[in-house]
Amino acid sequence: MAAKIYTVEELINEFSTSKQKFSKLDADRSAVLDRARECSKLTIPSVVTDDGHTETDDIDTPYQAVGSRLVHNLSSKLLLALLPPNTSFFRLIPDAAVVELVNQQQQNGKVELEKNLVVLEQEMMKQIEREALRVPIFEALKSLVIGGNALLYKTERGLKSYKLANYVVSRDFSGNPVEIISKEAVTRDTLPQDIMDQLLADKEFDEKTKVTIYTRAIRKEGAWYEFQEVEDIYLEGSDIVFKNDRELPFIPLRWTSINGESYGRGLVEQYLGDFRSLEALYQLLLEASSVMSRVLFGKRAGSVIDVDDINGAENGACILGDLEQDVTVLRVDKGADLQVPMNMVQDLTRRLEQAFLVASSAARESERTTATEIRYMAADLEKSLGGVYSILSLELQRPLAYLLLQRTNVNVEALGIELAIVTGVEALGRNVELDKIRQFNQLLQELGSPEIILSRLNVGTYINRIANSLGLDVTDLIKSDEQLQQEQEQAQQAQLMQQGMSNVVDGVSQQGAQQMMQQQ
Repeated sequence: MAAKIYTVEELINEFSTSKQKFSKLDADRSAVLDRARECSKLTIPSVVTDDGHTETDDIDTPYQAVGSRLVHNLSSKLLLALLPPNTSFFRLIPDAAVVELVNQQQQNGKVELEKNLVVLEQEMMKQIEREALRVPIFEALKSLVIGGNALLYKTERGLKSYKLANYVVSRDFSGNPVEIISKEAVTRDTLPQDIMDQLLADKEFDEKTKVTIYTRAIRKEGAWYEFQEVEDIYLEGSDIVFKNDRELPFIPLRWTSINGESYGRGLVEQYLGDFRSLEALYQLLLEASSVMSRVLFGKRAGSVIDVDDINGAENGACILGDLEQDVTVLRVDKGADLQVPMNMVQDLTRRLEQAFLVASSAARESERTTATEIRYMAADLEKSLGGVYSILSLELQRPLAYLLLQRTNVNVEALGIELAIVTGVEALGRNVELDKIRQFNQLLQELGSPEIILSRLNVGTYINRIANSLGLDVTDLIKSDEQLQQEQEQAQQAQLMQQGMSNVVDGVSQQGAQQMMQQQ
């Protein structure tokens, strides 16, 4: 029995308007948002701002920049591990039936199929650079580290990142999202003409009046229904039905996954006590240093020295009077007392650096970053962050991979090809097969003679398997079986021709010698 397709009117009647539902879900999110704002003020204040904040408003910065540096460092490492610049984070794997079919159709069919899939993977990875996907993902990662939550939205042009204050999400007990609502404030003159016509038909808006657009997605019986409203007005033609979670344009992210909670908790919140202490100590040291750096002069009562002469004196000037007796310098000698808070600052900074992986091994942030470095970094992230990397690989990498696949317009599922994301430490796992090949090669060396190994080994297939494990396109690099056969035939023909010419030369030489003997 086919699932029922709901209309927008039915959904609104059942779940209320987007504006009303946003306000209701906002009550559940308020505590999360308050904690995120405090964490943001102690690290990067612009990530989670106060209500009513605009881009023209000033933002109070913390006394220390340690928090900002730590968040940027960890976010950069996560970005490099999740989206490595020189290798794919997914694999296109054919099922057994497809492999058997291609092997029946041609020799080494599996190898050729894997080569084609590697080319498709590389085309998918190029979309990351074409659509500049790293920029919104990096912003989302900073929001995750600080506030524990982030939202990405897939558009035709790439990805859009929403701040925590601009969206709400509701999840079931297992953590699966069941409803997502985002909001954006725009002016009337930025809206398309058809939307403006709908607004004018219902309510008069000034051209510069800001209105709020709500984009809402509701999960109903396994399908997702998305539509838009401006204030309480439904935008006709904005409704879209998605058959499954994979097609949903919303990508809600969490730093931690807790059953029964719709929102996650960020890493900064877990160390909020240390950040508070560090901020207070930095403020104390700054204020104390400001007091200690002041220079004040005291004048003995009854002295003939004029105060204005002291204040207005230039460097090297001569002042009449007994300066040693009549003038004193007031200073605050508390340097020794500040040693204790300075030691505490160093201790707190060291602890936070360990928590945010500053002191851990890091890969070089360059195009030459090796797969081994990426694997070590992924292992470090997994070990130190307690499974966060696994959550992100599942909730971020998987939908992102399907987005890239959609851009290629290739229906791999119809071809029996599965897009596989290996979660956790092995998310960059094409190297697992390569390691097995290396072990196999080492074991082969125990046979001794290279001639014996080569006599039993299909060298062409072996080379292609290594290249596929590396994700390397070797279409124009390695000779095909047809090319090798053609070259062998040409070599044989050349050898035969050479032998023929040698026989002709020998025959001519022998005939000439016989003629000379006869003449003699």
